[in-house]
Amino acid sequence: MPGDFPNENEKKVLELDTRRKIFEVVKKFAGSHFKEIERKSNLPSGTVKYHLAYLAKRGLIIETKDGNNIRYFPREFKPENKKLLSFLRQKTIRNILLFILMHNDCYHGQIVNAVHVSSSTVTWHLKRMEENYIIKSRKDGRKTFYTIVIDTEEIVNLLISYQESFLDSLVDRVIEMWE
Repeated sequence: MPGDFPNENEKKVLELDTRRKIFEVVKKFAGSHFKEIERKSNLPSGTVKYHLAYLAKRGLIIETKDGNNIRYFPREFKPENKKLLSFLRQKTIRNILLFILMHNDCYHGQIVNAVHVSSSTVTWHLKRMEENYIIKSRKDGRKTFYTIVIDTEEIVNLLISYQESFLDSLVDRVIEMWE
């Protein structure tokens, strides 16, 4: 780990193998919540909780409240991407967002058919993404159409950076199509 951290205090914080392992999981799976980190690290929940708090207190990771979850990010993670990656970490929302990304200006019925979840679930997720300025909607007659308003390159960059952590063939197809 030489060169990863400029000062000796940070190197000292990561001398403990367990803490370093948890830190590496947070770096690799940025935006994950506690249970995901616990699963990925294969450590007991008490150990994970203690070391996450320790790393956050020392400023090596950042905790962000997301509804009922706390998501963990490496400190160098761009603040403007935290909400986006939090959404991408949720499979249904990710599928909806990727469908809109690949089919710009699509309507609600197309999204429902593509992601195979109920209409009300899709509506709820679309509303959340719209409230967070990720997508926008427009009405045309009886149909509501959706487009992405954030930089699509940023979405793809996050997908590429964390592709391994998604384990999702849809993500792989989007990245392949984009390249």
